[in-house]
Amino acid sequence: MATCLLLVFPVLMHAQNVRRMVFEQKGFEYSEQMLKYHIQTRSDSAFDRKVLDEDVKRLFESGYFLDVSADTERTADGRVDVVFKTRSRPPVRDIMLVGNQKYPETKLLDKITLEKGFPLNDKKLQDTLNNIREFYSDKGYLEVVVTPKVEDVGGGRVDVIINITENLRLKVNSVSFTGNELFYGLTLHKIIETKYSVLSWLFNVGLYDTDVIEADKIRIRNRYWEYGYLDFAVTSVDAVPLESNPEYVNVTFHMEEGEPYTVGKVSIAGNERFHEGDLLPMLELREGQVFDLRNEMRDIKALEMQYFPLGYADFNCNAERNADFATKRVDVVYRMTEGRSYMIHDINISGNRITKDKVIRRELPIQPGDPVDNALLEATKARLMGLGYFETVTIVSQDTVRPGEKDINIKVEEQRTARLTIGAGLSSEDGVMGSISFSQSNFDLFNPTNYFAGGGQRLNIVAELGTERQQAELVFIEPWLFDMPLRLKTEAYYRHRFYDKWREQHGGGYISLTKRFFDDFTSIEIGHRLEAVNIYHMSDKLTSKYFEGEDSTDFMSKTSILLSRDTRDSLEDPKSGYLLSVLGELNAASKTYYRLEFKASNYFPFFEDMFVLHTGLKYGVVGRIAGKSESGMAPLYERYFLGGGDTLRGFPFREVSPVDENGQFYGGQTMFLGNVELTHPIYEFIRGAVFMDFGGVWEDQWATNWGNNFNIGVGYGLRLKLPHFPSPIALDMAYPILNNQERVSNKLRFSFNMGFAW
Repeated sequence: MATCLLLVFPVLMHAQNVRRMVFEQKGFEYSEQMLKYHIQTRSDSAFDRKVLDEDVKRLFESGYFLDVSADTERTADGRVDVVFKTRSRPPVRDIMLVGNQKYPETKLLDKITLEKGFPLNDKKLQDTLNNIREFYSDKGYLEVVVTPKVEDVGGGRVDVIINITENLRLKVNSVSFTGNELFYGLTLHKIIETKYSVLSWLFNVGLYDTDVIEADKIRIRNRYWEYGYLDFAVTSVDAVPLESNPEYVNVTFHMEEGEPYTVGKVSIAGNERFHEGDLLPMLELREGQVFDLRNEMRDIKALEMQYFPLGYADFNCNAERNADFATKRVDVVYRMTEGRSYMIHDINISGNRITKDKVIRRELPIQPGDPVDNALLEATKARLMGLGYFETVTIVSQDTVRPGEKDINIKVEEQRTARLTIGAGLSSEDGVMGSISFSQSNFDLFNPTNYFAGGGQRLNIVAELGTERQQAELVFIEPWLFDMPLRLKTEAYYRHRFYDKWREQHGGGYISLTKRFFDDFTSIEIGHRLEAVNIYHMSDKLTSKYFEGEDSTDFMSKTSILLSRDTRDSLEDPKSGYLLSVLGELNAASKTYYRLEFKASNYFPFFEDMFVLHTGLKYGVVGRIAGKSESGMAPLYERYFLGGGDTLRGFPFREVSPVDENGQFYGGQTMFLGNVELTHPIYEFIRGAVFMDFGGVWEDQWATNWGNNFNIGVGYGLRLKLPHFPSPIALDMAYPILNNQERVSNKLRFSFNMGFAW
């Protein structure tokens, strides 16, 4: 038995050994050294089926082969021959990059791991794609799409095409027009929104957007229709990338103007409530006139306003134009669908998770039982959006089971109303300034469970620290006191100002009630102020009677009345409208004095709002009425001083004033200030301003000797309106052309005011 085992054992040992390995390759042939690199089976080594299976798997995963298999043959001496059979992938004839505009091929070649002349390798192809994606990602282009395409070019070879969709955020380099004869290019530039912006690298402005292009085509068309060019068309729009930088495109609008049409017959169809003879006189389109789209739109609006107040909620009117190309005449038919008259049954409000229901309802100009007036529904939407509480407001009228009645459904989407702002600023009068503020425009003082939000109140807390002034302020506003349209304002503050010759501290509070009357633009405000004023660190040079006793602490108890009418379209950067106001104040505490001020300001845009003319006048008088000091003047902190960027440009800050025998400016009790300013576009966010300021300050109350200290400054400035900046940056250069102010020389003076916030 032992002898048999000894004879069998060598045979078994040989059966587990590999005698040799053979490689049978179809297609591209690799060196045996490279193939052996991927396998673990070796000649004269022990044969293992699991290892062989892993070898086949590794060869296939190398990416060089379409098919890999392995056969085994037992030899006469009991050993094993292993035969690897491979079918290689087709060799790569060429590798091409397609679609790369931002970066040339030379920038991407080192990202390609595929090799020409070698079989297509899946792993290297995937590595190539990932390398290109990573390259674009590192450059900030996160939306790049890289896809491969393999094309059979015959002879068993392939081309690899790598398609790169860069998804560049195209920016506008220039905009031009062809075919325009009626309007200059500058006029058309003003109409459209597609524009070059020097800030496109920083903000999302000046981008090329096909949706905006389509809207611009309609804007241009409508402008031509306003002049009767009904055949006008934008035939095409080209966007050609710059060779030097494909992220920028030159945009060209190609247009055909045609000829203007005159109005033929004007008629109304579909009217039942009113006779055509009653409606035609209110229309502005007239036979024989040059067609004007604006008049057509006004006519539709006039017809709507005839029906809407009567509750015709389903009323619809469209202008049907029947143009004759040969005669260049157009007949206009105002085709209307009257529907029926409806009354409001109920008003439903939804979506307000934070804002109280009553805060919304008190703003509504409509109530149940009123006619369903579509014009008032639009006014309701505008008023609610104007609150600043909502991202969107949707108003829909819905039929009810009651004939002739509709429900009004108001759905709001709320937005964040609490804001924390950190800012900084610099001006020629106030120096360097830093600020931090917290505001909640939808505050609710009595609702802590809702994080003090949703009551429609206003809260603002501000702290400022600067080289020339410091202040802290808390303001609370209740716009509907006792649920009546009566505005309550309370304010607590501390203000500290550093002037050249003294310092002023003001601390106190103010409370007022404001009521609108006549309309939304006219109001009266009655207020009372309690304040402590401290003047200290007065210069030793202030020795005249005008400064005697002024370095002290006074207590103020001031009652004021402000009557104003304000129709300006913006408080920060108005371009139209006017402001008229009259202010009266009476103080009856440490020192008794009064103040009376008149203010008028008007903004008039023209030449399609390219130019804005601003004219302003301000006249003020302040004076003592009891307990006169030796000087007999109002307190130093209430006197008038002009000069500087906010008042009389071309003159030094607060140096337009009466001067004492020591050459010190002590302020006056009568002030007059006027301003004329014309702003014009220069480039994108920059406007120029030509201005003239005039006025003066006089010692006496109700002074009439204006010629003694009347001054005029003229100059030119820039207004920069940048995104995320709270107000325009003002840079002004001015020179006094009429100088009656003592101790002030004639020279060019620069003033500026700039700030930013996060």
